[in-house]
Amino acid sequence: MLTDQQARSFLKDLIQKYLKGIDPDYERLIKIVEDPTRQVPIRGVLEDIRTFNNVQFTATELALIEELLYMYG
Repeated sequence: MLTDQQARSFLKDLIQKYLKGIDPDYERLIKIVEDPTRQVPIRGVLEDIRTFNNVQFTATELALIEELLYMYG
């Protein structure tokens, strides 16, 4: 099970990898993920990735995404 900090770090990495330079909300998403007082916006990030980037996640990324969805719904 990931810690909250690990989950946020992984999600930030996904944002940087798949949304940097193409999503106008990139900076806002990074700030939200970095703010420990806010819930991790996993569904919003995944929706943005689908909207702006038709990507095939790696098996490792899929496993971590599944864990994030379990943790944060």
